[in-house]
Amino acid sequence: MRYVSNLICFATLLLASFAPLSIAAAAISPEQRKEAAAISSEVDKAGRLYVDQKFEEAGEIIKNVQARVDKFCESADEQAIKLLDPVGNRLLKAHALLELEGVILPALNKPMPGLAKTKPVAPVADGRTSFVAEVAPMLMVRCGACHVYDTKGKFSMTDYATLMKGPAEGVVIFPGEPVGSRIVEVIESGDMPRGGVKVAPAELLLLKKWIAEGAKFDGKDPTANLAELAPDAKAAEPAMVAVVEATGKETISFAKDVAPHLSDTCFNCHGAGQQTRANFNLTTFSGLLKGGDGGAPVTPGKGADSLLIKKLKGTAEGNRMPQNLPPLSDTIIAKIEKWIDEGAKYDGGDPGMNLKQVAALGKAGSATHEELAAERAKLAEEKWRLGMPGIASQTVETKNFLLVGNIGENSLKAVGEQAEAIAPKVAALLKAPRNTPLIKGRMTLFLFDQRYDYSEFGNMVERRDLPMELKGHFSANPVEVYGALLHSKTNEYSIEALIAQQLAGAYIANLGKTPPPRWFSEGVARTIAEKIAADDPRVAAWDTEMARILSSMQKEDDFLTGKLGPEDADICSYSFVRYLMSDSRKFDMLLAGLRKGQDFTQTFSSLYKGSPAQLSVMWAPKAVAAAKRAK
Repeated sequence: MRYVSNLICFATLLLASFAPLSIAAAAISPEQRKEAAAISSEVDKAGRLYVDQKFEEAGEIIKNVQARVDKFCESADEQAIKLLDPVGNRLLKAHALLELEGVILPALNKPMPGLAKTKPVAPVADGRTSFVAEVAPMLMVRCGACHVYDTKGKFSMTDYATLMKGPAEGVVIFPGEPVGSRIVEVIESGDMPRGGVKVAPAELLLLKKWIAEGAKFDGKDPTANLAELAPDAKAAEPAMVAVVEATGKETISFAKDVAPHLSDTCFNCHGAGQQTRANFNLTTFSGLLKGGDGGAPVTPGKGADSLLIKKLKGTAEGNRMPQNLPPLSDTIIAKIEKWIDEGAKYDGGDPGMNLKQVAALGKAGSATHEELAAERAKLAEEKWRLGMPGIASQTVETKNFLLVGNIGENSLKAVGEQAEAIAPKVAALLKAPRNTPLIKGRMTLFLFDQRYDYSEFGNMVERRDLPMELKGHFSANPVEVYGALLHSKTNEYSIEALIAQQLAGAYIANLGKTPPPRWFSEGVARTIAEKIAADDPRVAAWDTEMARILSSMQKEDDFLTGKLGPEDADICSYSFVRYLMSDSRKFDMLLAGLRKGQDFTQTFSSLYKGSPAQLSVMWAPKAVAAAKRAK
């Protein structure tokens, strides 16, 4: 029915509350308070008449109210006029509603109470709403950022002519038909504008009235830019949604309950590069909050109103998401909506981290030691089949390790015993807590009999060539932690030092809410190897190589900035971390801070009174001197 939405709106606006204002001012007389209450009562009466569709009678009361407001304001001071603040706003809305029903009312040429900051608009010659003076400024403020200065959603309203033409999907304004106009529908539904910039009820009524009157243009040039027509109207930028850290009291975790579903279903269309549809990159939490052409998809505290939820439910404009895939279940959508209702808070470390990593972090954080160990056992089997297809493996389990390899079961058991003997030594050197496993969920150790096997694992599993001088390496993330080692048959290097290196590096790599830089975890790993077996030929080679590496460097921090090859950078990292560890108090405090979840960069700078690059300037001369001694 034509009047339903208007009736509800007017009933809400006019019959809503006129709570007496508690303005403590001696200048307000009892008579003024009585008159203000009487005026408000008259507006309520007009609202009831409107609901009964007695528009002319309601109009007569509004005319009388306007006259009483004018008279009241002529004799009252500023404090008393504030009593009528709610009335001014309601009069503006009443005008828009009644004029839509053909009721002629005197213009509100004087600033109304509560609307003193608005500029009174002179009516156009025929009494109709002015596009130039009234509609264009409103569109600029509410829609300009996305559809005047930009063409988000492929819809532009840079000028009147373009606005009336509409996007490729069809026109959005039908002159004389506000109810059927698409622009009204998307505003009433709350779908537009997006990003926290909403159209006020009075502004929507103004737009409807202009459309009902024929959506006419009353300027000189219909192709003139709206920014030129309304030079004083500044487009309101959509509010940027800030990253708010979770408190731990929320019932829904983004990392555990939300990130897995977004990363599994949305990356095909909203990944990086060519997959970024509608300029919406959903690969990171920062990208999720930023949104794309459609505006901010998340409104913290308002799940049902958020574009993300509307898209997942299929209630927003356009296709339901995920496109070309089955819809997410009601249970999953309800979890995401609940997460937004609870403030859309973040518990996934660095907001710029890939959501797949965030999901892995959430999964690992919520799993028990045993659950994570079982998961890693499955992943180890998959990796072996991928890297060594058709080659049988043996498996040995110890308290802290899962050993998988082709070196024979007895050899695996011997390495397992060595690894268990090394683990408490590494934990002690790193001041790790004694009451928890060094690696939650155990660490997998892949042992290879031949250099070719080790190289094939690098090519097939990690998609990279392993340097010939490398005897082992580690990989660590919250879900998967493993070391890959070439089994020593001739004691050409210490297997204890090699295991200690991989174990320490994996431990360090998983400290903190975000992974420490690689130079730090690799530097610590090699330093621990040196402490376990200083006579290891590999360690001696690192020391002697430092002279060559240092002579090739242009700046002291080349190893931090990717200016060196991987092995040379890792050897420099070893030397640099050994320098940092010379102040054991600061180094132990750095590790303690990381165990508490502190940010590496901030904690490092606070303890060492400078950045790693600044500290490298002090390290380099000492490294040069040590390299000369190593020769």
